[in-house]
Amino acid sequence: MKIRSIPFLLSVSQISIVLVTLLFFASICSASVVEYNLTVDQTTVNFTGKDRKALAVNKQIPGPTLRFSIGDKAVIRVHNNLDEETSIHWHGILLPNQYDGVPYVTTMPILPGGDHVFTFDLKHSGTYWYHSHTNLQEQQGVYGSIVIHPEKDEVKVDHDIVLMLSDWTDEKPAEVLRTLKRGSEWYAIKKGTAQSWDRVIAASAVTDRLKQSWQRMPPMDISDVYYDAFLINGKPTVELSKPHPREKVRLRVINGGAASYFNLQFAGGPMTLISADGMDVQPLPVERVRIGIAETYDFLITVPENGAYEFRATAQDGSGYASAYIGQGQRVAAPEPPMPDLFRMSGMDHSAMNMGEGAEHSGHTMMMPAQGEHSMHTMNVHDAMQDTAVVMEDYSQLRAINPTGLPKSNTTREVVLELTGNMDRYVWSFNNITLSEADKILIRRGENVRFKLINKTMMHHPMHLHGHFFRVLNGQGDHAPLKHTVDVAPMQTTVIEFLANEDKDWFFHCHILYHMASGMARVVHYEDSIIDPALEVAKKNGGEMSDSKFFFWGEASALTQMNEGELMLSNSHNSLAIEWKNDWQENYEIEPSYQRYLSRFLSIYVGGDFDEDEDLGVIGMRYILPLYLESELRVDNNGDLRLQVGSEIQLMDRLFFEWYVNTDEEWQYGLEWVISKQISLVATHDSDYDAGVGLQLRF
Repeated sequence: MKIRSIPFLLSVSQISIVLVTLLFFASICSASVVEYNLTVDQTTVNFTGKDRKALAVNKQIPGPTLRFSIGDKAVIRVHNNLDEETSIHWHGILLPNQYDGVPYVTTMPILPGGDHVFTFDLKHSGTYWYHSHTNLQEQQGVYGSIVIHPEKDEVKVDHDIVLMLSDWTDEKPAEVLRTLKRGSEWYAIKKGTAQSWDRVIAASAVTDRLKQSWQRMPPMDISDVYYDAFLINGKPTVELSKPHPREKVRLRVINGGAASYFNLQFAGGPMTLISADGMDVQPLPVERVRIGIAETYDFLITVPENGAYEFRATAQDGSGYASAYIGQGQRVAAPEPPMPDLFRMSGMDHSAMNMGEGAEHSGHTMMMPAQGEHSMHTMNVHDAMQDTAVVMEDYSQLRAINPTGLPKSNTTREVVLELTGNMDRYVWSFNNITLSEADKILIRRGENVRFKLINKTMMHHPMHLHGHFFRVLNGQGDHAPLKHTVDVAPMQTTVIEFLANEDKDWFFHCHILYHMASGMARVVHYEDSIIDPALEVAKKNGGEMSDSKFFFWGEASALTQMNEGELMLSNSHNSLAIEWKNDWQENYEIEPSYQRYLSRFLSIYVGGDFDEDEDLGVIGMRYILPLYLESELRVDNNGDLRLQVGSEIQLMDRLFFEWYVNTDEEWQYGLEWVISKQISLVATHDSDYDAGVGLQLRF
């Protein structure tokens, strides 16, 4: 039998295809699937000596640390054991849009008793975190940390430790927001940061205060909320006794606070900052670092001899701190950071991001380090520690290891966003427009997008863009650092830019939880992309924007000569109110009204003025004048005009002087001494009701 030879039928190109296919399947087989099961549930905590209801992930606050390596496939099953919706956002992680976790924007909410499976590949290493994006659940305890290790970590340490910072209030977060909405000064009083005139005079800051008032700017406020405790890994004080003297430690610090910036210091000397928001930076020895809400920083330290050295996270407004003691032996305290100057505009600790029109570009196309590449071989950490350590309160000293510039051949789209707000009514916005009334920010895939963020307020705002890393234009040229969250300092401009390389919708918002809930957010939409129809339907049926919700409050005063009060139902643009006065007998005055807010300073209203002699219909306008004078011009159905001017002045922490006078020869002035959040002592003198003293109740 003759054996015939078989011809070799595969070409070189076909062989290449086969090899690539084999390598592809080999890589799939070698990739690890890392699974976690997370349950969001109610719990009881005691951080302050009082039992309080809270929310937790797997019965702990913070939730468990999720650890991965580059190339892993994450499979995370989230079960909702609450009686309300919940959600989980994977903060800083680049992943498919449908798993980003913002309810009604990218992901369906997790209904009570329901589950959601998140599946995504880990494409980059670093320190990140997760948290609820539903209502105010993040403040209640739904958050935790994420660590993604590189393929080969050039930074050799003896210990790798996560420090999750957070703030805690014994109040229900919804009540905190309601208190802020009514314009209460209670939290500043409780913290001892009220900017009363006695403090202004003592600080020799009268001129600065008058300039602010003339420009109708409110006093500076670093933090809106009074917190009962500040926590590291869920405790006011943490003991980290495993590290021994001379051992090297990597500290992965995450600011999971709802409304608190922190100043970070270590008693053992300078720390070396090596990573910001998960992206490696050139080593920077630092004495003190301010970390914004939702930011992450990685530090290298060497444990000193003989002692447990304090790592302290102090709230930026100086109202409290949390501590982690690293090492063994007698405790060594960290230095006290300086208290902020709240009275002088020139004394504000600005970010150095005031780049404005001079923002730089470069021709490099790298948007992120190569997968698994951290290039730490370019660092000499030991030498870096010998340099002079700095105090880092802005980003000017952060420098990326690899070039981060965007392609110069791309078209550039600039989006100008003014950060605007109204502290009196607690409405926060972009360009004076809240999320519920705003259009989406349109961008196009393949272009360079630049956000020019102009802060018109007296507060810091940590701005977070989902689904992207952006360059912070900080004067470092091609090596501008990559971040996912950036602080925009009071009355300053910050410029960021990124390559539009995604699709669909992504959330962009202030990460002060109560600012986001009050309207400081936008949806960034890729043109021509298709949004899941189910999300659009769900949004219409149950996705009410929180900034459009109405809040109710009131106050009533019982004095020796009269009783008076007000009831208010209000949201970002509308209010229904009823005010009254009564002399305990037949004399009374009742003024119901509907008011529409047209801007921060101007509103119009329609209502009535009813008393024992006459019932009038009125229409008018209210306007805030320089020096924060409240003016009102109205006309009644008889054609009579009335002009009124008044104001409230905080003389001391708890002492307020209030007055008004109008052209109908009516006037009132009085003093209020704040006893608690709900109760004040009051004394008033009224043109129609004489003088008296009594109590005021707020509810």
